[in-house]
Amino acid sequence: MLRSKFIIEKETSEYVYIIDIGVFHRSVTNDVVEVLLHLSENNSLGNRRLIYKDGIGRIDEIRHSNGEFTGFATGHVGIDI
Repeated sequence: MLRSKFIIEKETSEYVYIIDIGVFHRSVTNDVVEVLLHLSENNSLGNRRLIYKDGIGRIDEIRHSNGEFTGFATGHVGIDI
């Protein structure tokens, strides 16, 4: 069950960029497995990169393999947002 709240700011063939807007919800970081599941089911995430902006304005990457969480990466190397 998705417990965080976010918006999809931008989608390209290379990445999906989301913004965490859940001030009174769980953060995207702390709900990462459910976020990936939700995006995979609803937006065909596939192997596109997932870039996110957290509640304090930091932009990082959620690493995954076809929607399965594999880790976090700081920053958003090679992506012009």
